[in-house]
Amino acid sequence: MFVSQVRTLLVPIMETIQHYGLQRRYLHPFEEEVQSFYDEVIRGKSYTSDLVLTYQKRFVRYQDSLLVFLTRDGIPWHNNTAERAIRSFAIQRDVSQSPFQESTTHHYLVLLGIRQTCRFQGKSFFKFLFSGETDLEQFETRKRKR
Repeated sequence: MFVSQVRTLLVPIMETIQHYGLQRRYLHPFEEEVQSFYDEVIRGKSYTSDLVLTYQKRFVRYQDSLLVFLTRDGIPWHNNTAERAIRSFAIQRDVSQSPFQESTTHHYLVLLGIRQTCRFQGKSFFKFLFSGETDLEQFETRKRKR
């Protein structure tokens, strides 16, 4: 019952995203359905299954952020981008096998953030560093003349 109600809520939202993308004007109509779902399925019922209780608590805990993509343009419905962004940090932590201190971690995270931004924008990280430019938006990759 719980799973079918979650499915009934999410499948039309995902179909709309597939067809129109993450645009608020197409996703806005689902806000009322989400509110009804929370009133009837999440807050309005008590379940006996431990698994369902776990998900019920998660729906309550993350209510403000779980479906935020319905109200704002361009916010992905998944967290893959965030996970990709911290993956390099996690790999470095595992390779070094030493606890990170805040003083050293700060500089590493700044460079990692610049590197990831360059990657997402299709710009060369090393060319940006060596260019002396401080604003990534102003930096443009220049091709070498032969």
